[in-house]
Amino acid sequence: MKAGTRFRTIVAGATVTTIAYFFVPVFAQNPPVTLSGVWWARAPVPLLPGESPAMGMGMGAGAGAGTGTGTNSSRLSLTEYGQELMNSFDPADDPAVRCVQAGLVRQQTSPYPLEIVQTADSVTIKYEEWEVLRTIHLNEDYPSGLEASPMGYSVGRYEGAALIVNSTAATRGLARASGFFWTSDEVNTVERYSLTERGQLRMELDVTDPVMLAESFHFEKIWNPYDEELLDFDCILRERQTIPWRHS
Repeated sequence: MKAGTRFRTIVAGATVTTIAYFFVPVFAQNPPVTLSGVWWARAPVPLLPGESPAMGMGMGAGAGAGTGTGTNSSRLSLTEYGQELMNSFDPADDPAVRCVQAGLVRQQTSPYPLEIVQTADSVTIKYEEWEVLRTIHLNEDYPSGLEASPMGYSVGRYEGAALIVNSTAATRGLARASGFFWTSDEVNTVERYSLTERGQLRMELDVTDPVMLAESFHFEKIWNPYDEELLDFDCILRERQTIPWRHS
């Protein structure tokens, strides 16, 4: 386990913002499924007993060769209003272009690594992209009088060997999965985190938004174990070196 303080300065136009955070994970009991660790979709795919490295199994970003890697999503179905917004969409409208974090769903589907820390009463997800620190409150209901925020408010529970997370009270954002789409302040998400037989992290995400989506949007993603630390995020460069080939 580790604890520490990290600082980051974002320069966007004339605005300079310094962010600091400090957290100390403490385990009071073992969770029913161990999701803690650093995960990255582009890290090497773990091998099953008796397997040897083969073409198509090195990195987890593609469709994979029977390894259950990469991403998958349902057809995106927008409301009339949601489609109107996208018909006039200009890539310059993307908040990320202005070094502004683009909301809950965009963060959930981020291509960058993430780190999960489980404790007795919460799960923390630290995303490398934007260095967002997200708390999932376990076995709680939504508190009354929630104020909307970019990442909303998340509550979770364990069901067997899976972590189920419900999120609400998020501000408007711009999501990116099979394509760009706006989300409103009425968006709600359900995430299901579990492990594959290879020890990969699997997320199944369902997004509902009566303002922007005509149908619920379903997205799946798999991350591989990654034995490195998260990097400081630079919103200008937005680059990450590919790690050397290796298997765990």
